[in-house]
This record gives sequence, C-alpha cells and structure tokens, in this order.
Amino acid sequence: MTTKQEKAPKSRTGLIIGLVGGGIVLLLILAVVMGTNEVGSEFGDPQIEGTGLPIMPPQSSVDETANGFPIPNVTGQDFDGKTVTIDRGDGRAKAIVLLAHWCPHCQNEVPRVQTYLNETGGVDGVDMYSVTTSMNSAQDNYPPSDWLEREGWTVPVIRDDKNSSVHAAYGSGGFPYWVFVNSDGTVALRTSGELDVEQLDGILRSLE
Repeated sequence: MTTKQEKAPKSRTGLIIGLVGGGIVLLLILAVVMGTNEVGSEFGDPQIEGTGLPIMPPQSSVDETANGFPIPNVTGQDFDGKTVTIDRGDGRAKAIVLLAHWCPHCQNEVPRVQTYLNETGGVDGVDMYSVTTSMNSAQDNYPPSDWLEREGWTVPVIRDDKNSSVHAAYGSGGFPYWVFVNSDGTVALRTSGELDVEQLDGILRSLE
C-alpha cells in the first residue's frame, strides 16, 4: 500500500488562502451533515484502493494538511454505466470536485466551471473529474443525473455509494469539495466552498 511521500510538494497557491468566508464554510459543513441520511437510486459501487486522506479540518476553506499524501485510486461508473477511473499513477495532474445535488454552492459552481471549460478548454496537462455524493431523493434538485445534464456538464462523473465512501476517502470536506493533485499522484491542495474562475485557473496552473 502506498504511504505518505517523504517530501511534500512545494505549495504555490497561497494567493487563495482565506478567500472563502468562514460563514460560508460553516454552512457547507452543516450541509454535509444534512446530506448523510441518503436515499435514492443513483448510487454507484465505486472501488477504492489505497489509504484515505486525512479529514478536512472543520471550518477550513483552504487546507494544506494533506499536501504530499497520495490520493486513493477510485474506479466507478458514470450515469450511463461507463467506467471512470481516478488513477494516481497515470502521471497526470488532476482536479477532483465532489458535488452534492442539494448544495446551492454546488449549483453555482457547476455552471461556472462548465463555462470556464467551454471557453478555455481547461489547462493542458490537468485532468478534471467529478464525484456525485451524499445523494438524497428527499432533497432538492434530485436526481443529480438530470441536474448535470441540464448544465451540459462534460467532466467525467463517478457515482458515490450510499455510504459516501469516495467522499470519506478524500477527506469529507464541505461542498463543493475540491482535491487538487500533482502529476506524482500526491495532494497539492484541498478547498471547500465555491471558487471563482480566476482562483480555479490559478490553482490548476500551479499543479506540478
């Protein structure tokens, strides 16, 4: 099993520290708690390999405590049953966003990110993935497949299971929860809460 790297990669993302307000983060943490009584029919059966990341510190919008840790590998299915794999060993930098359909901040983030991708194509050498998690048919904006289709979401999706196992393996941050990964498969940064386009683009370009 892969263990923590001896030397964490150098952080070049200090420009975004503190840009997400503590009040918003608190709301996000409460939202995660509200989403744990999961019911619905769009759960997946993801397979997780490797050690999970440390829990995202409460009330944090930007976190470097997991920097240098290898991410777990995840293989799952999208809404069409296609297999999607997040592989730390593929030599590619990554941006992984975990989304909850009922979270208003996720509902703001998805069209913003999609517009950015449509206009720029993203950043060369950086792959983007998404995970739908904490699904609950009793809450708003269900099902997530319809929501993401309406938004024209082109980022590969993995459906989390009813226990939110992928979310837990990546540290259980508040939504939208981003895990940014360097090309060596180790965490470069984690963020909780909405990012504007300039913040997102700056982080993606900082990945090594």
